[in-house]
Amino acid sequence: MLFRKTAALILVAAATLWPASAAQAHDVLKSSNPKENAKVESLTEVVLEFSNAVRFPKVVVNGPDEKNYASGEAERDGHKVIQAVSGPLPAGKYVIAYRIVSSDGHPRTGEVPFTVTAPETPTESPTESPTPSEAAAAPSAEPTPVVASTPPATVDAAPQSSADDADSGGGGGFLILAIGVGVVAVAAVVMATRRKPNKGD
Repeated sequence: MLFRKTAALILVAAATLWPASAAQAHDVLKSSNPKENAKVESLTEVVLEFSNAVRFPKVVVNGPDEKNYASGEAERDGHKVIQAVSGPLPAGKYVIAYRIVSSDGHPRTGEVPFTVTAPETPTESPTESPTPSEAAAAPSAEPTPVVASTPPATVDAAPQSSADDADSGGGGGFLILAIGVGVVAVAAVVMATRRKPNKGD
């Protein structure tokens, strides 16, 4: 009778503890980078750390455009699963979805949401204009010297050739010579007439 009661208590305790033991055997996600609901400006990889070494990890990184930005296959490093990300990532909300096989052989899935923010653009400060006193104190720019333009050189007309002078001079000399010859001829005729004796003598 005592043996039966003891066996019944053992069975009840085992049935009570079995779900807890099975639940503890499942590997759970301990941390992630980026963390859940974190805000980041850029990202090159995501890291998931589990409570134990897992097998057959599969990770996707879904963006706001429903595109998977995971690059290549996920890699295991001890209790960690590392997934490369192809960038640059556009700003918006993202979800890291993973599926692993726990060390007890059971598959496990989960999601980690995060946000990519647009990088801040530095604003340029407006340039201050100088006050009237500063403008007066500032040295004025030196005037640019004005260079007088040189008039273009003119080409003198070529002097007349000596042949032209000879032609004009030669014409005048021939006329004088002709007049001289005429005068000499007239004088000769006059002298010859005076020397001829008259028939009456």
